[in-house]
Amino acid sequence: MHEIFDRNIRNSLLVTGGEFESALADIIEQLENPPTLEGRHLAAWEMARMIAEAMGEGFAGLPPNGFDFACWLWETAPLHVVRIPHANSIGTAHGFRYGVAHQRKIAAMIAGAYLLQQPLKAAPIIELIDMSLDWVDARNLILYALLEHYDQYFQQEYETLEQLASSPKPWRRLIPPGIAARVIGTRHEDSAAAYALLSRATPHVGDPHMYHALQYVLRIAGMYGSRSELIGFLVSLRESSEPELHKLVCDFLSNPRLKWETASRRQVIDILDGWSSRSVKAERIPCLDSTLAKLKALPASA
Repeated sequence: MHEIFDRNIRNSLLVTGGEFESALADIIEQLENPPTLEGRHLAAWEMARMIAEAMGEGFAGLPPNGFDFACWLWETAPLHVVRIPHANSIGTAHGFRYGVAHQRKIAAMIAGAYLLQQPLKAAPIIELIDMSLDWVDARNLILYALLEHYDQYFQQEYETLEQLASSPKPWRRLIPPGIAARVIGTRHEDSAAAYALLSRATPHVGDPHMYHALQYVLRIAGMYGSRSELIGFLVSLRESSEPELHKLVCDFLSNPRLKWETASRRQVIDILDGWSSRSVKAERIPCLDSTLAKLKALPASA
C-alpha cells in the first residue's frame, strides 16, 4: 500500500500549496477506483482511512491549509458525486450519500489530527456538525474529530459540554452523549459527571437521533460501566413522565446480556412500578408491562 501512501503525501503537498480542488479530484479518483488486495477491491471505509492517515502524515508541522482543507472538504462534500463501486447498485441517491459520508470521514480524520495538537480548533469543528446530512455524518465527526479531544480535556471542557447538551441546534446536542459513552465505559472516576451530562440530554429524548445516542450510552454503561453509577442515573429518572424516556429504559433493560444482582434489580423494578402506577393504562407504552414481568420473573439470585 506504499503507492496509496505516496499518492496522498503528494495530495497533502497540493493542499499546502492551496490546490484544494486538485487534491479532492484525486481523492475521488481513488475512492472510485480502489486497488485490489488479495483478490478483492479495498472497501470505501478502508480507502478513506488510508487516505486520511497518509495526508495527516503529509501535514507534519500542521500547516494551516491542512485544517482549512478539512473544513472546506466537509462543507463541499455534498457537491461532489462519488461513484464508489457497488454503492449505486442499491439506488443512486444512496450511492451519492455514501460518497459524501466517506469524503466527510476523511475531513473529520484530518481535522481530528489537528485538534489533538491545537485544542483551540474545537470551536470551528463544532460548527461543522450543523451541516450534517444525517446521523452517520454527525457520528463520524464526533468519533473521528472530537472524541479524543473531549475525552482528554473532559474536566477542562466540561462547561462547554454542558452548553452543547442544551444547545438549540440538534446535531450539537449529540456531542455530549458521545463523549459520555467513552468516559462511562473507560474512566469510572468521571462517570458521575458524564451521567450529569446525560441528564441534560434526556429532555430531548423525543428526537430520534438523541434517542439512539442515549440508547448507545446506556448499552455501554450496562456492559462496561459502574453498575452503581448506572443505577443511580436510572433512579434519577424516577419522577419522569416522558413516554419516550420510559421506552428508552425498557429497550435498554431488554438486553439479554445484562445481569442484575438482586438489590439492583429491585431498584429498577421500583422505578418501572412507579411509572406504571402513574400512567394511564390506555396511554402506557407496550413494553413497560412486559419488561416488568421479565424482571420480576428472574430468580432471586440473578
